[in-house]
Amino acid sequence: MTQTILFVEDDETDRLFLKLSLDETGLGLNASYCEDGLQALEYLKSNDAPDLIVTDLSMPGMDGLELTQTLKSDEAYSIIPVLMLSTSNSKIDVRRFYSKSGNAYIRKPESPEGYQRVLSEISRFWFEVAERGV
Repeated sequence: MTQTILFVEDDETDRLFLKLSLDETGLGLNASYCEDGLQALEYLKSNDAPDLIVTDLSMPGMDGLELTQTLKSDEAYSIIPVLMLSTSNSKIDVRRFYSKSGNAYIRKPESPEGYQRVLSEISRFWFEVAERGV
């Protein structure tokens, strides 16, 4: 069964890096993309829930913290792992994300190769190593 990921990222360049890197890794994951938290919530209402959600922190409309809090407080989505992929390395941002019941905070890579490595590790851990309740 193909694993699914929803990426929530407002930056067009970062979305392109994610798409290209995912193709390059050959992981065979099915990915969807939204530009902010509000768009992600709309997406979730009309599509099957993904196996994993990877969100940016700073986005217009609804940011990654608000999205995480909304998802984790909704019984329909609370079981989906939510990962933060952000340029911020502020301990305050990291703590705020975990206080919203986020599952992992990851610093954004600075190169396409870095994105490939991060996506491979995310896939390996969440789809091969971690036990999930689904």
